[in-house]
Amino acid sequence: MKNQMSNHSLPSQQLDKRLLELTALFEISRSLSASINLNSILENILRIPMGHMLISRGMVLLKKGLEDVYSIEGIKGFPRQFMGKTIEVDVPPVRAVSVEDVSDKHLWKTFFTEFEIELILPLVSSRGVIGLVGFGAKIKGDAYEESELEFLDSLSNIAATTVANGLMVDEIQTVNRQLDRKIQQLNTIFDISREFNITLDLKKIGSLLSFAVMGELMVNKCIVMTRDDKLMQVLVCKGVDSPEQQASDLCQLSEPVFISDTDRFQNLQDMGISLLVPMRLQDETKGILAVGAKISEKDFLDSELEFLTTLGNQAMAALENARLFEEMLEKQRMEEELNLARSIQQNLLPSQLPSFKEVDIAAVNIPSREVGGDYYDVIPISETRFGVTIADVAGKGAGAAMLMANLQASLHALVSTDLPINDVLYRINRFIYQNTGLDKFITFFYGELDIKTGVFTYSNAGHNPPMKLNKNKQLEELSVGGIVLGMMEDVSFDTETIQLEQGDCILLYTDGITETMNAEEEEFGESRVLSCLKDRTDCKASQIIQELIDETRQFSGSDIQADDMTMVVIIMQ
Repeated sequence: MKNQMSNHSLPSQQLDKRLLELTALFEISRSLSASINLNSILENILRIPMGHMLISRGMVLLKKGLEDVYSIEGIKGFPRQFMGKTIEVDVPPVRAVSVEDVSDKHLWKTFFTEFEIELILPLVSSRGVIGLVGFGAKIKGDAYEESELEFLDSLSNIAATTVANGLMVDEIQTVNRQLDRKIQQLNTIFDISREFNITLDLKKIGSLLSFAVMGELMVNKCIVMTRDDKLMQVLVCKGVDSPEQQASDLCQLSEPVFISDTDRFQNLQDMGISLLVPMRLQDETKGILAVGAKISEKDFLDSELEFLTTLGNQAMAALENARLFEEMLEKQRMEEELNLARSIQQNLLPSQLPSFKEVDIAAVNIPSREVGGDYYDVIPISETRFGVTIADVAGKGAGAAMLMANLQASLHALVSTDLPINDVLYRINRFIYQNTGLDKFITFFYGELDIKTGVFTYSNAGHNPPMKLNKNKQLEELSVGGIVLGMMEDVSFDTETIQLEQGDCILLYTDGITETMNAEEEEFGESRVLSCLKDRTDCKASQIIQELIDETRQFSGSDIQADDMTMVVIIMQ
């Protein structure tokens, strides 16, 4: 009877065990179906059978992409540091297999042996083997029974579909996160681009760009550089000391570059810069966005590189618009200054020359495209005397015009006092020296003519010597005087007095006449001026001036002047 009961109890124990396994499978199926979270699914795949069979350790590996690479994504009984470790499994098993039975030619056998995994179950879905489940030895040390292997096989079949669904959900969630991230980046680009378009301040655009990059990618170092000829100049620098101008190597970048991947740009790497992103406009690198490492120490994603490239290019377009606007303003400012200088200059020149029957006087000032500092004047002193002057102020623009205005005011004030000519020049020189910088000076000629006696007294302060030609075409240069005005404070000037006869001619001119160049860069020169003057001694003063103008233009082959052309002609009648 006792033996009879023992024989009957064995099938009963097996039935109970089978019932327990079915219950466990049902629990696993229900647990797996209840969750779409991949981590929860992998947790249940290990937890339930390990608790049911008292297994010491377990791991789940999932296939990564299309390669034969599997990554540990779930563990129990192992340190957390093993998470993410990968192994290449060239021929994965298609059913439950003991690691001991795996051929030694499969290198992955060593991997599982080192991890003390005894049993491997494949997770097979419609996409093939998508993962592997490995279990270590039982805690009691007994071998896996056939029924247990059948149980684990059933487990892997149930789990495979759930894992496949979890992977799909995980992929969808990853795509959704990427889409959300992309939308966020696009919104950032849209918002920042709108800010770019409402400002024309280069520094503000650079600051907006750097703050957007630092906030979006969580970096604490950002440098914005713009191209100046063949160098990159720092526009904005955040989180790091401003570096010196960068060499032309940066101008040659056309794609984002990680500094660690190249042996160039060591100075930027020493400053903590990790990434260089070219800012391009019309297929040309016009700027560089230099970015430090992420605060999280994570790598930059491809989507983030794309974001930086797009935002950088948008910023470069705004920077170029701002630069062009600044150039336009500068051009307008310069044009306004030139117009002001021209107006000042023209107002300083006599609108009408005094008329004397004993003397034929003509004068002309032809300004070049740039406003120079040429000045002439004929100043009546009395009914029988007048002063004549010609000058060339160093420099261009409004500064030269204002200095010319001071010269004219000083000259008119001093001439009316009837001071000797050398005193007039002495006082003007002191005034110019005391009220201007060393880069401002004036070549100056001044003379006074008594039309009744023909006596002409003059002094020349470094100006082109006027040419005096008598009726016999003999030349005398009027060069007596001193140095140019404004160079030294206490300077004395000599004067010379000459006698003019009927038919004598004096030509006063500036270097715009003699320095006119032709296509071969040859100057018109004093010899051609003298030759023209000698050929026209019987002409009126205005005719001589016109002939000289015509000859210089014919010589240069162009109506465009490099400098002002100013002349005064005096002929005794």
